[in-house]
Amino acid sequence: MKRSLDLARLAWIVAAHFVVFSAARIGLYWIWRTSFEELSTGELLRAASRGLLFDASIIALGLSPLIVAFALPFEFARGRRWRTAWSWYAFAHLCIVLLLLAGDVAYFGTVGRHAGPEFVAMIDDPALINSIVWESYRLAFCGVLLGLVLLGALWRRVMSWDERWSMLRAPAWAAVAFLPLLFFGIRGNASGKPISVVDAFASGSVSAGYLTLNGPFSIAHAILHEDQRPAEFMPWTTAVENVRAQLFSEEEHAIDPAYPLLRARASQEPSRPNVVVLLLESWDGDVVDALRKEAGKKPLGLTPNFDALSREGVLFSSFYAAGQRSTHGLLAVLCGLPTLPGMPYLGRGVEQSRLSYLGRLGLAEGYATHFLQGSKERSFRIDSIAALAGFEHYLGRDGIAAATGHEPMAEWGAWDADLLATAHAQFASSPQPFLGFAFTTSTHLPFQVPAGHPSPYPDDTPEHSYWNSVHYADSALGTFFASARKAGYFENTIFVLVSDHRSGVGIGGKSAAEMHHIPCLVIAPGLAARVEPAVASQVDLLPSIVDLAHWTTPYAALGRSLFDDSPPASRGALCVRNEIVVRIEEPGWISHDLERRLDTSAPGLGSDLAAQEKRMLAAVQVVITALRTNRILPGSAAAPLVANN
Repeated sequence: MKRSLDLARLAWIVAAHFVVFSAARIGLYWIWRTSFEELSTGELLRAASRGLLFDASIIALGLSPLIVAFALPFEFARGRRWRTAWSWYAFAHLCIVLLLLAGDVAYFGTVGRHAGPEFVAMIDDPALINSIVWESYRLAFCGVLLGLVLLGALWRRVMSWDERWSMLRAPAWAAVAFLPLLFFGIRGNASGKPISVVDAFASGSVSAGYLTLNGPFSIAHAILHEDQRPAEFMPWTTAVENVRAQLFSEEEHAIDPAYPLLRARASQEPSRPNVVVLLLESWDGDVVDALRKEAGKKPLGLTPNFDALSREGVLFSSFYAAGQRSTHGLLAVLCGLPTLPGMPYLGRGVEQSRLSYLGRLGLAEGYATHFLQGSKERSFRIDSIAALAGFEHYLGRDGIAAATGHEPMAEWGAWDADLLATAHAQFASSPQPFLGFAFTTSTHLPFQVPAGHPSPYPDDTPEHSYWNSVHYADSALGTFFASARKAGYFENTIFVLVSDHRSGVGIGGKSAAEMHHIPCLVIAPGLAARVEPAVASQVDLLPSIVDLAHWTTPYAALGRSLFDDSPPASRGALCVRNEIVVRIEEPGWISHDLERRLDTSAPGLGSDLAAQEKRMLAAVQVVITALRTNRILPGSAAAPLVANN
């Protein structure tokens, strides 16, 4: 056999991959058109053509073993068996790409962006992947599998045809030309830094960036842990002064200049109230009628119990989630920190830094601490996170099922009614003061409702299914609070009800701020009921609990007490959407990729907008730098680790 390189087979294998990526991009645009309607025809074409560079990068990375195998300058590399084996490797790679692209297109509709770090998280929880795919996308998944079988038959036929008729060959020495092409393809350029996710947004348009990017590229870069993001936007002392002006109240003082977020409140008469945080899975701000009323919208009738409770506490009408995933919400509520771009998230590395955990603060103040979550005990390693965060007692789905004797939701977690009943039983029997944290489940995909619950809407659309699950979750809240009043601990307890993030249902076409809008309600002894319009976010809750409970243990957070009336530089919320950071203040919002300002809702603010951008970048610089240097919290300021009982 004459030594030669089979260019034809390489060509159609690579072409098949480009066709699949392009089809996915067209599907993304066609299915979620509302997310791209602001783009002109020229911008759409430029985004699609630039997307080929990102497609080429991931294709070259995945097919590099095949290309090297075909290019080897040995006789066996020209044999039929060798080429056939590697051709089936290419088909396996194409199947994986197809599954990732299909999942990414579906996922885009949930959160309005491509998959990335969450894929790494789900690798740790395969049961969760199985539950979501099988419960919510069963028919689509089976259709994709059938398509792959048919594609395999076509692939085999083309290989057979190629063996008999292929004439497009090159001398074996030409293989060396593939090495620089492979290098260029993976890097996306010939020199400088290789392309990254953030480069998809180089045009300054977020929508165009999402159309340029593809899911496998985003996932691959998340797996590779690209965590070295820009973090020097101004002199360090300027950044620290800016952040402290935003966050530190007149009642707080800095403790150590080496720890920019570390502070302590002035001594106060200890009141020692109980503290209960209810983290509500995927509650959107616009499903709560009390918030819809403030926005002038018609009621949906989903949240009568939450609405009644809002008349007993402070309801925050401009409250925002720090991110888009449960791990983001957990870090923000438990530690007062956002999960910034390039930052490892809770459960996958950020805990290597010393953080100011809510549970540890409670322990230092003499509280009994309890953590309950409706999902499985090891889901996202929350059992380990709870222990690290200072919670002495932990229960997940199986423990709740054992305590109630009730079957949990299929393949997912405990019903909210069972979770909250178990939480109430622990709180009512706990030594006081106690700190309780309960993370609900029922309002997560696939939005289940127990048999017998009267749903207000027909279960005919994803939106109605979600609304019905919120209605059920609200009824469970009503029962829990009725029990708390009857047991007698309601009057001496600070209650914080807040969502972990938005559900993603009906998110298409919403602004950067609306994509993070969630409900937050605080009920506390002596706290007058009102609706508070000031902009705030989840990172403000830890300082707020410290303030309301009169705790004096030093803590560190990128937040400010919601009940501190001393004038800050400006109240705002820092929100993260994958690689994009959003700063929301009363005049409007801006989005940024840490290299350039991308968009704003108030372009006419001029110097005020520049000041808002500076506050955003100062906060990002302080948090990322403090994490990289382990300067969030000194070891001596933390309560000791506790056993997970």
